[in-house]
Amino acid sequence: MKQRALGKSGLSVSEISFGAGGYWGMKAFDERQAARLVEQALDGGVNLFDTGPNYSRGNAEERLGRILKGRAQDLVISTKVGSLWSDGRNVKDFSPQSMERSLQESLRRLQLDHLPLLHFHGYPNPADPAVEAVLKLKDKGMVGALGVSTGLGGAKRALKLGIFDCLMVEYNLVDRSLAPVIEAAGAAGTGIMVKSPLAQTLYSRDIFKITAPSDVWYLLRALKNHRHKFIQGRKFRFINDVEGLKASEIALAYVLNNPNVTSAVVGTVRPEHLQTNLGASGIELPAGLLQRIELAGAGAKAA
Repeated sequence: MKQRALGKSGLSVSEISFGAGGYWGMKAFDERQAARLVEQALDGGVNLFDTGPNYSRGNAEERLGRILKGRAQDLVISTKVGSLWSDGRNVKDFSPQSMERSLQESLRRLQLDHLPLLHFHGYPNPADPAVEAVLKLKDKGMVGALGVSTGLGGAKRALKLGIFDCLMVEYNLVDRSLAPVIEAAGAAGTGIMVKSPLAQTLYSRDIFKITAPSDVWYLLRALKNHRHKFIQGRKFRFINDVEGLKASEIALAYVLNNPNVTSAVVGTVRPEHLQTNLGASGIELPAGLLQRIELAGAGAKAA
């Protein structure tokens, strides 16, 4: 597993990181299986684990804390403030009091006394009080590096502030709308964590194939959040036919081919999928394949 510097934070992280959320963190998914996936990631060289207080209906942090008990101090654990799971729903709250309380609860659930990386979950509006609050948390020694998990507008505003070590944004072969922001972040020395690097496997011919409850969960989430991208995803089905490489390896390698990307966050509940994802580290895609992906992307954008 290759490692990359997370901006100017001083942290060195695996270029593929483990997303501790989604179905992996749900109570319906057996914790022993969840633990085996974490062990598999660790064995594969992963040292960056990303989660959030509202992930998996509020269950993900606690699960990750139990599984990594006594070992997390040697890893880079990333979580969020600004989003909470309360009374069965997601709640946004960027008030200084709420964020400090949220961080304290996250540290308790994760069984940590210091968090290596803390993200705003979304860009706060107004920003000044929230930014001042997290800087105070950093001064107290509660957190190390600071980041923002956001979209296009929030990423641009965060870069202008110049105080964040990392941006967490969506970028994949189907959706490259944030490519200019990622390039600007690289020029500024800001790390980039990529969410949805596999593009919800919209390029797969088997995306509607259901073999387990988790397949239903992930498909419904893709339909809810990315329905408009299904047609674009079809333009990349040719990556399923590349000899010697699996489609998800190609999708991840494409993201990691961007020198301004620090780490791609992947989440799964299947050991075989995780193994394939881990194998994408260090893959160099042939020039002809990269060119074909770029051309398909231009066509998808035009559509």
